[in-house]
Amino acid sequence: TEDTPVLCHLGVPRLEPASWSLEIDGQLERPRTLRYADLLRYPKVEVPSVHQCCGSPFAPFEPTRRVCNVVWGGVRLVDVLRDAAPAERARYLWCQGADGGEFGGVVVEGYRKDLPFDRVGADVLLAHEMNGAPLSPEHGAPVRLVVPGFYGTNSVKWLTRITVADQRAREPFTTRWYSDPV
Repeated sequence: TEDTPVLCHLGVPRLEPASWSLEIDGQLERPRTLRYADLLRYPKVEVPSVHQCCGSPFAPFEPTRRVCNVVWGGVRLVDVLRDAAPAERARYLWCQGADGGEFGGVVVEGYRKDLPFDRVGADVLLAHEMNGAPLSPEHGAPVRLVVPGFYGTNSVKWLTRITVADQRAREPFTTRWYSDPV
């Protein structure tokens, strides 16, 4: 755990599990708010993955990427979304953390990345554990998104909202930074 890279763009929120909640809204039949205890009612799974830092968006060609192996523990996002019944037109999930502020001269309400809906498989987690221990604040406690195979910047820490949408989020962390050319 101590060898896992820590990159906090907008500070480190200190959220307690007892007061944490996740809003799931947008294009779905059953919008919902999950509390930490609600999340723990889902089956827990573990997913081993390679976790890769993308490097700095201000120096994208400098070799600053870091890689480590992590075993994430949590619940499958696909199970939670199934209960919310996303609309057929859903194409993206806008995932937002509790961290907001200024980064690179741009003020943001919260760190937000989008995820293609068709990427949400059995390995994408709402993680609350890392290597068998509860997440630390620096690693996104109490709950973070984990998307194996994508850069760590897509695994939104301190997750507080998922919005189901039919288009990409127009957010700086999606359109300006950490967006590999197609």
